[in-house]
Amino acid sequence: MRKLFIEGLVIFISILASLSVDNMRESSEEKEILNEAVITLGDEINSNINYTKEHIKQVKNMYYLTSQVIKNYNEIKLKDVFKIHSDNPYIHSIIENGKIEYQKQYSDDDFRVFVWTNAWEPENVFFQSMLYSGKLLEIKNKRLRKEVESIYTKQEERVSGMFKISGNISGDILNWFDEKENEFKKDMSASIIFDFHKDQKLKNALSKREKQLSERITDLENYLQALQNVVMRQPFSVFHQYFFLKGSCL
Repeated sequence: MRKLFIEGLVIFISILASLSVDNMRESSEEKEILNEAVITLGDEINSNINYTKEHIKQVKNMYYLTSQVIKNYNEIKLKDVFKIHSDNPYIHSIIENGKIEYQKQYSDDDFRVFVWTNAWEPENVFFQSMLYSGKLLEIKNKRLRKEVESIYTKQEERVSGMFKISGNISGDILNWFDEKENEFKKDMSASIIFDFHKDQKLKNALSKREKQLSERITDLENYLQALQNVVMRQPFSVFHQYFFLKGSCL
């Protein structure tokens, strides 16, 4: 009887030890998956920092060009506006390897310098993946988790909202060019319309654009600062450790 009890106890301890090892292995594997997820999230945040810096430069160039047009409204010609854009470009296309190519050549019918908005498309795929998988909630440092959540929700939504307002104002300016062409009931180039028929209505629309671009720059700079605040707590190689090293924050 005693022998059977001892044998049973040995089997029980063996099973318990086996389960413990399996649980430790699973825990280690889960933590490694989470570590890799946060490193990737960090790469996404760093990518958005670079993207936002370039975007701010473009919007500042839009603001500068618009302010110069308003400042010199009576005498400025479209060719002068093109020169300002060449020195402070924002109209662009994306070429190979995601490289930006700015426009430096123009036609007499090109009024995009007045209506270009620059699409706002930061990366958020990996944040969304962590959010919906529940991995984001496994970050025990609540302050950092809330900062990351705020960046990807409230602050990004505000910047996106500003982009939509820019589009609405651009629509007003585009409509002005169309109205002028219809007014004279003949095809006219943008240079003819702007150089000889610009009026107070267009100036008012450009003033709205100038004001809105200024507000957009402020929101973008706040968004950029929030991104940098998260990353600059530590260099990002250490940022990973700050979250997860030896389970300190998980």
